[in-house]
Amino acid sequence: MINTTKLVNVALALAPLGWLLAFYGVMSQLGDPAPMASRSFIESHRHTSIIILLIGVMCLVASLWLSGLSFTLARKRSMLVASFIVIPTIAIITELY
Repeated sequence: MINTTKLVNVALALAPLGWLLAFYGVMSQLGDPAPMASRSFIESHRHTSIIILLIGVMCLVASLWLSGLSFTLARKRSMLVASFIVIPTIAIITELY
């Protein structure tokens, strides 16, 4: 089994990657497509954006899971990972409502 230090380091790497992918997945859906774009192109772009968004969310969930798994031996870094995910999530939710 992989040691907890490596798990927290992977969680620290997954958190910013997850936010970047989720941000791209959302932002690529904003705006209108070009008038000459075909319907199949628009649909394939939409599917790609949704897949990237879901991969980003899965990275964030995996990062939280890994930080929780290694919390007993690496508390400070686990809390750092959790704050990287929870604080922006709360900020986004409060802006929406």
